[in-house]
Amino acid sequence: MKKTLLFLLIISIAVPGFALVKSFGPEHETVVKIFQGEEESDAMDAIWKTETLLRIGVFKHGNDYDEYASHACTVIEKNGFEGKAVAIQIIDLKKLAETEEWVVLGQAQCK
Repeated sequence: MKKTLLFLLIISIAVPGFALVKSFGPEHETVVKIFQGEEESDAMDAIWKTETLLRIGVFKHGNDYDEYASHACTVIEKNGFEGKAVAIQIIDLKKLAETEEWVVLGQAQCK
């Protein structure tokens, strides 16, 4: 498991958005698990805001987050979302924990 498990627990207590997640089905859950897992080391957590909006939480450290959002499109397309319009938002987890604001660092529209 990721070393951030404790931090995610704190986030889930401080910010209900990541704690209370509605399931949109197995394909959506698979994508969340990918971005919570070791293979996507930049991502700390992910949540589907709607069936077509995926928010991925990261700790800001100077990356090109629009590029990372585009990468996320490639990942989700390989996991059941090929040809589906999905918006990706990369969220600053530190800001979310401190201010409860969803600060978008980068975004992409998958098609």
